[in-house]
Amino acid sequence: MRTLRLGFLLAILLAVIGGKPFEALATDQSMDIVTRIERGASWLVAQAIEYGAGKYGFSSEVADSSEARLYCEENAKVAWALSNYHKGFTSTRLDMWLKSAVEFVLDGQSATGDFHCYYDLKRREWILSGSFHYWNAHIMAMLAQSAFLMRNHPKSEIESQFWDRVVQRINMCINSWVDVCMRPDGSWMFTYPDLERPRTEDAAMMVNALICVSGYEQKWGSRDRAEALSTLAEKTFEWILLQQDMDQSSWGYGGFYDDDSRNVQTTLSNARTIFGVLAYWTFIGLTKPEIDYEPIRRRMIAWVDGFALQMMDSYGGPGHGRTKDLVKSYPKRALTSAELTRDLAIIWVDLGGPYYWSLAERSYHWLIGKNEMNLDMQQVNNTGVTRGGFYAGIENSTCIDKRSTTGITAQCVEAMLEAMSIDIPEFSSIRRSTLAMLVTIAATLMCKKRICRRVLKSAHTTSYLKPS
Repeated sequence: MRTLRLGFLLAILLAVIGGKPFEALATDQSMDIVTRIERGASWLVAQAIEYGAGKYGFSSEVADSSEARLYCEENAKVAWALSNYHKGFTSTRLDMWLKSAVEFVLDGQSATGDFHCYYDLKRREWILSGSFHYWNAHIMAMLAQSAFLMRNHPKSEIESQFWDRVVQRINMCINSWVDVCMRPDGSWMFTYPDLERPRTEDAAMMVNALICVSGYEQKWGSRDRAEALSTLAEKTFEWILLQQDMDQSSWGYGGFYDDDSRNVQTTLSNARTIFGVLAYWTFIGLTKPEIDYEPIRRRMIAWVDGFALQMMDSYGGPGHGRTKDLVKSYPKRALTSAELTRDLAIIWVDLGGPYYWSLAERSYHWLIGKNEMNLDMQQVNNTGVTRGGFYAGIENSTCIDKRSTTGITAQCVEAMLEAMSIDIPEFSSIRRSTLAMLVTIAATLMCKKRICRRVLKSAHTTSYLKPS
């Protein structure tokens, strides 16, 4: 019986080290991944500000509400995070805030179909519209992903007609600008405040929006519209693939160039670009069931091996970017880490195998404190309005950017939900090593104790049988 008890104890400890069952034994209950998600979501909800009678938007930073700006892109990211929260926990608890974030963005749509940049609470007016600014691609992608996810989910307090209206508004924006801004080669001309060349990541977010709305229309709307949007997405997708370096002898192998000048590859831009590729992989089969996925698969593998892995430090942290002559490590941004974690988790779902899972785990662990500064990027132990938000990043080996914004925290919450969905535990290798050492010590002590008992028993038996 004692042997069985000892064996059972060892089995539990070894299971904990493996990080599969019994995860509650591996970490402080207040710091597990579910609690982190809840605190991050609560931080987001705390940023809600009433900008009209019964209307709420989410402010960019913790600040005096009279000076705050409510950005459409950040509210779209909040909607995406909260829709994933709904899916991850099968919970309607935050659906009212999800709907508020989406309604705010819809209120921000201008008469020309595009979305304003932000609402100025002090001036009580919407700011910047009338051109196809780059943020429109990001807003549409987040709204489209949220609409598809929520429409596809059986349990929701938000009526399906609401998401139909959201998709209609996205279609309105696309219809208003596609003839003006989409080039024959599939690229898009966006308006930037200080850039001359369109960024690859923004075109990738257009692919995300186009292919996701195409999937929505295929399932719940017009199949003719679905086919038209799918064709637009395919054309832009082909242009994006031209921005990926597939020459294995090149310094840029595997990565996507930030623009068609092909001079630099930054990690955040790559993370957003591959997200567009992953969206295309996910939805293109709804309208084109005969598509050959193998070429896309090779592109994803090349991106992980040639870029993502090369830009991750020894802890899994996100290097800033690279050029032909330089790999720039700092600053390392929580936002970049979150987007990498999300992408690697989705790639594991698409391609399988422990390799991609382990990379997603490393990236996630960097966020929660396994980095060069042993800094938990989520402020889970703070009090008040900062509790649950995320630091912006590590500027260098000694300096931390302690700002928390809605966009950063929303993206980090979404990344944690992706990590939870593929069963990444809140359990660092340091804890595993410690427990492994404890198991080894315990096993050694138990073996020594057994040996001693056997020696004593043998001596006692020998003495008892020895003739007098």
